[in-house]
Amino acid sequence: MALLLSRIGPDSTDAIALPVARIDLWKRRWRGTASDGSEVAIDLPAPAKNEDYLWTDERSFQITQLPEKVIVIALPEKADLAAKIGWYFGNRHIPVEVREEAILAENFPTLTDSLDRIGIPWECREDILNCRPHSDHRH
Repeated sequence: MALLLSRIGPDSTDAIALPVARIDLWKRRWRGTASDGSEVAIDLPAPAKNEDYLWTDERSFQITQLPEKVIVIALPEKADLAAKIGWYFGNRHIPVEVREEAILAENFPTLTDSLDRIGIPWECREDILNCRPHSDHRH
């Protein structure tokens, strides 16, 4: 098993793909299996991100975040719906990724039920979600 302790620059041409779920990327320490079958143990000073490069003495690995089911809400043209969406996600402290055309959030049943109930249109698809879990906050 390879133990990966450091990050390297963004352009290692011989890196081996290391597929990993988003929730594992939130951690500093985790285990995974690279695309060539190598088992690796990760121990970093800070959590890694999608497309980061990690290395051992002998080889390098590139993190490839696995797609997951996400909720996609198209950015609305009407200000009242935009305010409703912002209020809803902020009030529930739901981590989101805001893109030019849409807002993405983790897919879970109570979220989709709530969106239907309050009239926010959404769709479900497989995608890479680039957001961190909700962090400590104070009111």
